[in-house]
Amino acid sequence: MPTILPPWPQLLFGVLEPISLVFGSLAPLHDLYGFIAGQTPHANPPVLHPSSVALAYQLANLYSLLFLVGVGVLHTTTEPKVIRNYMIGLAIADVGHVYATYLGMGWDSFADIGAWNALTWGNIGATSFIFINRLAYLAGLFGPARAPKAASKKE
Repeated sequence: MPTILPPWPQLLFGVLEPISLVFGSLAPLHDLYGFIAGQTPHANPPVLHPSSVALAYQLANLYSLLFLVGVGVLHTTTEPKVIRNYMIGLAIADVGHVYATYLGMGWDSFADIGAWNALTWGNIGATSFIFINRLAYLAGLFGPARAPKAASKKE
């Protein structure tokens, strides 16, 4: 699909991030218990309370929604402003995602990077990497989104 993003942002935001969202949306379907227990390192095995189950599936649904919106926006818009505003919204959400993980972990676990599990690396490490790249894109470090050239008219 054509895009107006420069190559690196297109690969990261238009391909890799959507793939990670698909995996995130499938994770609780594959291993609900592991998905819930793995949200924080050093967690005692959780009792699968119905609220935890509902929240895990709702999170999976939100990952699916983000996948659909991301692919829809990044692969169809011809307006650089739309991409910019989309990236600003996601950058704000990235901060909220890391902060929500911090609130669940507490400072000691948050600061103990060596003890992070795979989900913690995804929730904090990968999200922070994507956030930094969003800021770099918004600062113009990868080049601007390019409005497509007008199709030549044949008369």
